[in-house]
Amino acid sequence: MSYVPKNVRDTARKNDLYAKLEREQAQETHHSVVAHWAERDRRREPVNTLRGATMTLQATAKEREAGIKAGLATVKAARQARLKELYEREALMYEEELNARGLSLVKPRD
Repeated sequence: MSYVPKNVRDTARKNDLYAKLEREQAQETHHSVVAHWAERDRRREPVNTLRGATMTLQATAKEREAGIKAGLATVKAARQARLKELYEREALMYEEELNARGLSLVKPRD
């Protein structure tokens, strides 16, 4: 087995983490849309119906698309917030690694 440099291992680890976050985001999007549809359909259910009877959806295609878009926007905002936190943590870790080696980043003066 050959030696793998630390930067390559770190990059591979970060790529795995990003792939995992993308899979989680896709699952959240799916679950959000399904939950939105279920809540909407539950509100529309008529009061005097037979138990176990199925009901037809009265929503139009535009309403369904609006629901999907609203769900996607919510999930996208949550994902962007999580990614921002991740990037900030990684920047701090990188700076700590540089400091441990006696190096530093050039930062603009305020």
